[in-house]
Amino acid sequence: MTTASPSTERRARRYRDPRLLIGLVLVTASIGAVIGIVALADEGEEVLAAPRLLVEGERIDRGDLEPRRVVLGLEAHGYVTAADIPESGIVITRTVGAGELVPLSAVGDERGPRSTTVVVTLSTALGATVRPGDRLDLWAAPAEEAGRFGAPAVIASGTQLVRTVTAEGIVSSGEAGRIELLVPRRDVARILFALANGDALSAIPASLSVGG
Repeated sequence: MTTASPSTERRARRYRDPRLLIGLVLVTASIGAVIGIVALADEGEEVLAAPRLLVEGERIDRGDLEPRRVVLGLEAHGYVTAADIPESGIVITRTVGAGELVPLSAVGDERGPRSTTVVVTLSTALGATVRPGDRLDLWAAPAEEAGRFGAPAVIASGTQLVRTVTAEGIVSSGEAGRIELLVPRRDVARILFALANGDALSAIPASLSVGG
């Protein structure tokens, strides 16, 4: 009769040890969980984000936005995807900050009649803390005889700064910069009259964007 060696008996007991089996099960389950998490991340939906500040009334197309793969679950259906943008593009209906995902609620398929953009020349410098997206009140001091100006008054309230315009060529001594504003259409006539009349224009912050 053949007798098993002591080392063989120890290996047999180790293989039958329930603690070893439990450990193997836990390791296998842990690996499976990690694989599942990675797979879930890979299955995130691709939505679109704004690479820069987008202002109300601006028309954009797919090339103006950046794709982002994110895991949002049901919330992902509330953001713009490439399939949501027609060939004609979309129009931003409210401001979207740089780097933000673009909500479906912030876009439309045609420009509304309420606002438009206009470039104005300022006689006083824009504040250093003002940034694109901030709300500004546009003031005008009417030009009078002998180079004098009358009392200033607001001619467009709650306009939005789109951008500052880089000066080109000769700049007038009374010019403190040019800016592009998003303004209500009802205020366009007053603004154009002030520009044609040579009125002194100033843009005063009505509110500043967060982090501006």
